[in-house]
Amino acid sequence: MAAITFNAAHQKELVRNQLETALASYREMLDAFVSNQMRQAAAAAERARPRQAPDTTSPVKSTQ
Repeated sequence: MAAITFNAAHQKELVRNQLETALASYREMLDAFVSNQMRQAAAAAERARPRQAPDTTSPVKSTQ
């Protein structure tokens, strides 16, 4: 009877370790996916941003 109890506890620990490993792997994949999506969105926003020539400035209004 003690062997059955030990085996069940051992199996439970193995399953817990496998689940933790799988969750960590899924978490890494999700982080990589989200990071890639954020980089792509930032790059798209940078390309879509209107460019302004460096020598153009807004006109200064005279207060005379």
